[in-house]
Amino acid sequence: MNEQSFSVDVTEANIQEVLQQSVEQPVLLYIGMQSDPGCAQQLTLLESITASYQGKLTLAKLDAEADQMLARQLINQLQVSALPGQVVLHEGRPVEVFSGPQSEDTLRAVLDPLTMSPADMVRQQVETLMAEGQAAEALGLLQNILKDEPDNHALQVLQVNLLLELGRIEEGRQLINALPADAEGIAQPKAKLSFYEMVADAPARQELEARLADNDNDHEARYQLAIRLVIADESEEALEQLLIIVRRDREFREDGARLLMLTVFEQLGQASPIARRYRGKLFGLMN
Repeated sequence: MNEQSFSVDVTEANIQEVLQQSVEQPVLLYIGMQSDPGCAQQLTLLESITASYQGKLTLAKLDAEADQMLARQLINQLQVSALPGQVVLHEGRPVEVFSGPQSEDTLRAVLDPLTMSPADMVRQQVETLMAEGQAAEALGLLQNILKDEPDNHALQVLQVNLLLELGRIEEGRQLINALPADAEGIAQPKAKLSFYEMVADAPARQELEARLADNDNDHEARYQLAIRLVIADESEEALEQLLIIVRRDREFREDGARLLMLTVFEQLGQASPIARRYRGKLFGLMN
């Protein structure tokens, strides 16, 4: 198998091994013709999708022109009606058969649930409850699962985020201190905890907004308001406030507004479109 693309070329010699591999993890079987532009385009999409799952999915590629007998056999067995054929194999059996080119969204709708780890599935359930405003219920669900998986650092980090969301700051701090410094995802709750500590003695949001209404150049009020906004999960508005300070006064708090923007980026995570957009704005301002 190619370790970079997580793919394997299917042959008569290894087809049974490929099918057996689907017992351990999902396999996306592709059957197409190398000479056909539509097949080639679809294969490029499949390679990109497979790489994005970072080893949780194997792409098994069969060139129907190179091995016509095997291709015909699989097409008949799996009931593929048009090329390129794409068959999702899981737990040793086909769970979905696609005939002809498919969109990325269509394929991911099938692949995402199959490639989720137990921690990913819990995270999805928790995020759904959070989106519905049920943070307390989400925390209860997570804590029940942690009784069976007390050493699952990924879920413990998620627990820290929920504690902070519920305002249980000291509990969140204690849990952070008990976790390994390199626990996956710990940078985000650490950053958020630092925001709470920054405004421990700061005025309330309404007072800060009133100060800015009276004096638009009150950088200290704007800075503290930005922190309040981050805590309220209004990160885009917070970054906009900090960008105003950077634009007007780089000397404020020894370039503190720019440094705080970097902390917000860390808290949001690299995949955040808001972080990417404001990184670009900050870069443009600096240059």
